[in-house]
Amino acid sequence: MSKPESLVRFIPFEPVKSAPSGGHWTKKDLVDHVKTAMAVELGTLPIYFCALYSIHRDNGGVGSRARAHILSIAEQEMLHLALAGNMLCSLDGKQALYDKSFMPTYPSEILFDQIPMRLQPANKENLECFLKIEAPYMPPPVPPPEPVMFMAMDMAIEPKQFIPEYRSIGQFYNNVEAGIQELSAKDPNLFSGSRANQLRGSEFFDSKMTVIYDKVTALEALTTIVDQGEGSIGVPESHYTIFVDLYQQHKQWRCVDYVDEPSTASYKGKNQVAYHTIDRCWEGSVADGAGRKQLLRNIHQLMVEVLSPTAHVLVQQRIGNKFAAPCFEFYPQENELPLPPKQLFQGLKNEIDAAQKAIDPKNQDLKDTADAIGRIAFCLSNFKEV
Repeated sequence: MSKPESLVRFIPFEPVKSAPSGGHWTKKDLVDHVKTAMAVELGTLPIYFCALYSIHRDNGGVGSRARAHILSIAEQEMLHLALAGNMLCSLDGKQALYDKSFMPTYPSEILFDQIPMRLQPANKENLECFLKIEAPYMPPPVPPPEPVMFMAMDMAIEPKQFIPEYRSIGQFYNNVEAGIQELSAKDPNLFSGSRANQLRGSEFFDSKMTVIYDKVTALEALTTIVDQGEGSIGVPESHYTIFVDLYQQHKQWRCVDYVDEPSTASYKGKNQVAYHTIDRCWEGSVADGAGRKQLLRNIHQLMVEVLSPTAHVLVQQRIGNKFAAPCFEFYPQENELPLPPKQLFQGLKNEIDAAQKAIDPKNQDLKDTADAIGRIAFCLSNFKEV
């Protein structure tokens, strides 16, 4: 008897840790690596957004320029997540983003590099972590072969098979490329999954978005991820290069002093908003037509008219002698399984309604916050069900 679809879809996610045993790839190996790539790209988004929102805006000054640079990097990380999702779709794989086992938690360490990831301001310590995350991958030198050991009767002992774990994101992506090359040589229909369900350049990111249907388009997408992200050697606009420039300027802007390890639980009863945004992507039920257009419109509104102003409201809320920060936690926290779409949306509206009621309209110090929450509430009232 087959399992219900909801249980199949939400099998706990486990990232890959090393290349396939024996060095020979299967389609499942590649699918698991692409899912892990999605987790890598998703994991950097909250830490970059938290750094962005911490920088005080200064009307076009160095702080505003730093915010713009970090925003451009975050947008490219969203592109990388979308490209990895397209590749998974082309392989007929499935991975829900709205899944407690898949969503990143903080503080934690980014996969493979053991670099700490924390929801912190754009300070010296955090920018150093960003540089480590985005540093170009340099393959280690190849050691000389070890001498063959012999036993009695001149019988050579086979060395024990050892699959080293990935030590960096760059090493991981190098292996993804090797898997694509090997499997596509054996199976020309490897990337024959749905094109209609994939995100297209007319919807997001123009020419940088790639619909994947063969080895060439798969490698094109992978090159975009690697060159923009950790950066191949000599790529001037890579994330690493941008963070080097920001690191050298970090004393020139002011940051909000966030609370340590922000969490929704620590904010309860403190008159502020916690918002968690989850995207629906790559689902065949909204692959084309008016439904897909409305879904994409909703996603854009969530990012521009809900997530961003909510974060700016949060960083103005005092918690003791510090300020709140976005938490990017699974919603609702007491649930292991995700809510149905209608219930999730209603939960969001309830949070915004509660925030509006908690603010004293006569308090002039909270006028900007009240206005922002009012705009968010108005935006949510105009959402259309897909």
